[in-house]
Amino acid sequence: MAESKSFGIGNLVGSRFGSSDAAPAPEVSTPSPYASPSHPSHPVITEDVEVRGEITFSGRLEFNGRFEGTLESGGELIVGESAVVKGTVQVETADIAGKIMGDVITSGRVHLRPEAMIYGDVKAGVIVVEEGAIVDGKITITQPDRPAPDFANIFSRLSKGDARARRTAGQSSDD
Repeated sequence: MAESKSFGIGNLVGSRFGSSDAAPAPEVSTPSPYASPSHPSHPVITEDVEVRGEITFSGRLEFNGRFEGTLESGGELIVGESAVVKGTVQVETADIAGKIMGDVITSGRVHLRPEAMIYGDVKAGVIVVEEGAIVDGKITITQPDRPAPDFANIFSRLSKGDARARRTAGQSSDD
């Protein structure tokens, strides 16, 4: 199994604010169940991290902590089994095994693992729901390049056919 870099909030704060007297944070490497040959490593936010606000990122992010707010990206979000998210998730693709209270909106694919629990709406181009996953909300699959059929026209033809069938049935019973 491939390994990915794992870091907690201390690593984020230290590198962001460039504390000169602090020793560099040790690099911790833990295997990720979501690593793949095409994505052998990616940033991982561990389960001991709690964040409120907005997270934006590019590329691929694995989130295993607790979060309240908005997650936005043109990349891929992995919500690990230990993750709890309260808020809106709007990303390109999502692989979800954790709990989300809020809407999940993707322009690409959403994969709901058996452990996934979503209490909100899911909107995506492709949705894969494994047995055991829970969605308490509306699921919408959108494909802008695939227009909806003209149901009004279809059903108006059926209605006309129904009327003819009734007239035909009425004439044969009069005989």
